[in-house]
Amino acid sequence: MKALNRLWQPIESSIDRRIGRQRLGTALMVLLLIYFVAFPFIPDQSNYVKSIYISGFFYAILAASWALLAGIAGQFSFGHMAFMAIGAYSAGLLSQYGIQLAFLKIAVEPEAIPPVVTIVLGALAAGLAGLVIGWLCLRLRAAYLALFTIAFSELLRIVLLTEFDITGGNNGLSLPRLVDLDNVGATRNANYYIMFALLLGSMFLMSQMANSRIGLFLRAMREDDEAASALGVDVTRYKVFIFVVTSMVVGLAGGVYYHNVGAERITPETLEVLQMALIIAYAVIGGMESLWAAAAGAFLSRYLLEAMRSIALPFGLTLADGSTVFEPGAWRFALFGLVLMLTLRFARNGLLFPVLQWFRKRATNNE
Repeated sequence: MKALNRLWQPIESSIDRRIGRQRLGTALMVLLLIYFVAFPFIPDQSNYVKSIYISGFFYAILAASWALLAGIAGQFSFGHMAFMAIGAYSAGLLSQYGIQLAFLKIAVEPEAIPPVVTIVLGALAAGLAGLVIGWLCLRLRAAYLALFTIAFSELLRIVLLTEFDITGGNNGLSLPRLVDLDNVGATRNANYYIMFALLLGSMFLMSQMANSRIGLFLRAMREDDEAASALGVDVTRYKVFIFVVTSMVVGLAGGVYYHNVGAERITPETLEVLQMALIIAYAVIGGMESLWAAAAGAFLSRYLLEAMRSIALPFGLTLADGSTVFEPGAWRFALFGLVLMLTLRFARNGLLFPVLQWFRKRATNNE
């Protein structure tokens, strides 16, 4: 490690003198933005690869919002996928059954409700559920919040499974297409830009919040909520507030993604604890204390997990055609778990957060 540091220090000093870390970071961000904007029009890009990118954008939103809730606000919740499902299922049920409120004499047919309206209403439903859960249990300690949200998520999953006539049960619920063009490639491109725009909008909103006065209060609560309360911070109010905001963000993401943008239907399987554990793992690998690091960790992890399906290396444990071949496609989650364990042991701030910190750091006079 010391040898690597000696090799790196001259390169680092040269970058600081000639370019500057912040300028280099800004240039790289612009290049990445140009790449993602131009990606659908790069030759020989299949719709399957575009689908992987769309999935990566979706999970980046979930991981970043969980990093805001747990990494910045210190509220460890297992209910993220449940709120996402509430947003998606609410939008799907509205588009399928419309609005029927007999006691108010209100009846709106499903054909009269545009998908955008059902998505917004689904996000509001997720926020309302977050408000109720937050009001009930955010006065409790972190361990009780985690247990409560696990129980809530499992209860919701069972309800969605058993109410087959309404939710489709294990077969899931199909939502109408948000975009339906004649050309399959054009439709996939439109879906790509919708999810990418939603990612940028969500990241801007959450970043502004994390870097504002509210973010300062959230970090103070994370470190010591009793001390923050003694200094005048309304701890319960801000805990409930951030819980509602993150619930609405994931509810909005779920409503958009399952409107046939990234997936054809939503099933109760999305509420399983393993799915929530993946969101947490993505955020941890990227870096929980940075929204952008968590989002990048989720996108890269999602992409690499899919890319490893088709890789075969000439060594390992599985026999294929008489030769010993290790197939990452079969072992990809085991390798992912190994990376997660190493990250927790040797890089507790994540793998990408230190990189972002390096770009933000100003050069010292000794460098």
